[in-house]
Amino acid sequence: MANIISIASGKGGVGKSFFSANLAMGMKNKGYKVLLVDGDLGGANLHNFVGLKTANVGIYNFLKEKQNIENIIIDTPAGIKFIGGASDILGMAHITNYEKLKIINTLKRLNYDFVIMDLGAGTSYNMIDFFNFSDKKIIIMNSEPTSIENSYGFIKIALYRMIEKSIKNNPLLEKIASRLRSRSKNYTKVSDIIEDIKSYDEKVVKVVEGIVDNYKVGMVLNMLKFKKELNVFFGFENVAKKYLNISMEKLGFLPYDLSIQESLKRLEPFYFMTDNSFIKERFDEIADNIIAKL
Repeated sequence: MANIISIASGKGGVGKSFFSANLAMGMKNKGYKVLLVDGDLGGANLHNFVGLKTANVGIYNFLKEKQNIENIIIDTPAGIKFIGGASDILGMAHITNYEKLKIINTLKRLNYDFVIMDLGAGTSYNMIDFFNFSDKKIIIMNSEPTSIENSYGFIKIALYRMIEKSIKNNPLLEKIASRLRSRSKNYTKVSDIIEDIKSYDEKVVKVVEGIVDNYKVGMVLNMLKFKKELNVFFGFENVAKKYLNISMEKLGFLPYDLSIQESLKRLEPFYFMTDNSFIKERFDEIADNIIAKL
């Protein structure tokens, strides 16, 4: 079975799709069988990062036209097997839970070592659930305050979503589940949720604590210009531990490089075309760290 790696970001413009595509190329270069999937069901553009002007088939054809998954996997100039997302298709941005599970379970059964899903930015239920269903969760951000804040918000909502789904069928905990669904700000800390649950049903506490203990998220910093920006790792790690009770996994960083934009304009696969060995080494290092933590 394939290991599913989901790449998310709290906001757009942090280089998530660039990272996903080049991580796939780096893993392929190591000899692994890799499938790259555009999990953005509203504004897909990952195909541009693997040398394609457009992807003529994708997840829409699998879900709505009932095409076999093998028929929507296409070759790319980057040498990566690829499944496109969806753009400007009414209803695709709001698929059912059954459809989400169908996508994930079908991908897991494919004959690949790794399936890398590039998720759309933001905190829609689609992106949150794909993130939570995956074998390895990765958040990518840069050192800008808005990126850091939105990344933390994404992880918090994703974790609270898992907790909410685990208690929603317990009538004693419906009030707590409702508070988790309505606004994540209702609970500043995970410990507050656990204390609330204790007052209603102590048996559920161990279940929720197990979810939190096993919730591992890898973190990648992108577009770094100065060494001091690496301090974001430690600040973010401390806040996540203090408020969410989770341990972040520092996977690596990527420096800012003007040549990246030029390669995208030319639809060139950056990893295989660049002569910047430092960036390629960082991708290889991140790939090794991901594989080691699966």
